[in-house]
Amino acid sequence: MSARYSGAAAVLAAALLVSGCGSDGGSGETEPKPSSEQTAEPTGGPGDEAATGGVNGTWSAEGGGKAMVLSVSGDQAALLGETTCTGTADTDADPVTFALKCTDGSTDRTKGTVKSLKGESLTVAWESGTTDTFTKVEVPEVSTEIPEIGDLPSDLPSGLPSDLKLPAE
Repeated sequence: MSARYSGAAAVLAAALLVSGCGSDGGSGETEPKPSSEQTAEPTGGPGDEAATGGVNGTWSAEGGGKAMVLSVSGDQAALLGETTCTGTADTDADPVTFALKCTDGSTDRTKGTVKSLKGESLTVAWESGTTDTFTKVEVPEVSTEIPEIGDLPSDLPSGLPSDLKLPAE
C-alpha cells in the first residue's frame, strides 16, 4: 500500500468525520461529551490502551489484499476501503466497540470490538469473524485559509469580446 494512498484516504476519512457525515445512530438528542481534561482509567492489561478510548485517530490496514482506513473521532467512526462504512465508536465501552453501516450494504465490518491497542497497533475483531490489525497514521493538518493572490495584471480586457454571441433563450 502506498503512503500516498493511505494519506489521501486518511484525509478523506478525517474530512468525513469533521463534516459530520454518517449516522449518529441516536434519537436526535445530544449526549454530554466528556471534557478533554477527563481521562478514563485503563482497565486492560499492561500496555493495553483499549479501555482508555485511545482509538481516536486514523489507522490503516490491508484486509483481503485491499487497503482500508479506519478513522475515529470521539464517538464517530468511518471505515474506508472497497466500500465506505460510517457510524459510531463506543469509546466508553470496555472494550471499545464499533457499530457501522456500509454504503453497499455489506456486513463484513459493521460490528467490531477492539481486541488490542498497543502503541501504534490496533486490532479489531469483527462480528463476521474477520480480524484486522491497523497501524496508526499521522495525518498532516490541512489549512483552510485561502492564500492571497496579490494584484491582478492591469492589462486584462474588460467586459466581453464584441464578437461573442450568447445563445438565445
